[in-house]
Amino acid sequence: MAGKLWALKVVVASLCFLTSPHAVPNEQGDELHISYLVVDAKVGPFQVIHEGVSDGGIISDIVDEIFRGSVYSVHHLVLPVNRMTQQVAEHEYANWIAFDAPVWRSFGDEGEFTDLPLFETRHVMLTCRGDMPVPVRSIDDLEGLSIATLRGFNYLQLDEAEDEGVVRLVPVDNFNAGLNLVALGRVDGFIEMQSRLRFHLGGFAGDTRCMQELDVSSVIPNYGIHLAMDRGLPDEAKQLINERLGILHRSGELERIWRTYVPDMVLVDSPEESDR
Repeated sequence: MAGKLWALKVVVASLCFLTSPHAVPNEQGDELHISYLVVDAKVGPFQVIHEGVSDGGIISDIVDEIFRGSVYSVHHLVLPVNRMTQQVAEHEYANWIAFDAPVWRSFGDEGEFTDLPLFETRHVMLTCRGDMPVPVRSIDDLEGLSIATLRGFNYLQLDEAEDEGVVRLVPVDNFNAGLNLVALGRVDGFIEMQSRLRFHLGGFAGDTRCMQELDVSSVIPNYGIHLAMDRGLPDEAKQLINERLGILHRSGELERIWRTYVPDMVLVDSPEESDR
């Protein structure tokens, strides 16, 4: 009888969102803990950090919503990305979740992706030049350009183009540095995910009047951002995550969370809106 009641609790928690802000204890009276891994820098608006503490963000808000009122309590752990991936490989965290993409596979075989992506990325080039090719059909349209990118991040086909001498990449330590280079005309553009550029433009104190977005998805194709789940996570937890993520998709809640952090902006040659 106790087993049937437990199964019923899991099904109910998976199919609806409860209003209680407190996690429900398991049969032993203990909460089941989830370690949500948060990168300590350069990942806004996906994860927002304030004075070393997790403080919202698109993915963090989604994670909190997924587990709201469930039998799981979520602990946000803020870590440098290299330490995070190393410690996951060394199995230092039980029942962890993080964000990742199939094209990155940051956690190797340690992570299992959710059935649905949280959203789809889209890369754009922010530029103050008025003579850029529209549309950008291939990397050849960017030949000879100097392009700011974030130091320590991989840009797939763009990195290959630099190796072949097609473009010159200018690594910057943060978004403000890249935006300043664009505003001052010291680079031809700044390529990053559209959502991340828009988020950081909101806090940029420099002149943005000349800036426009140019779609470069022909150079860096769109791809999905997923939650990666510890392969050792209980099957009931994986089922709850996937079911509730589906509910958030269908209800429009993911769209609402997205628009909390990503403002609208005019995009040059935009066949469809934003990277979600």
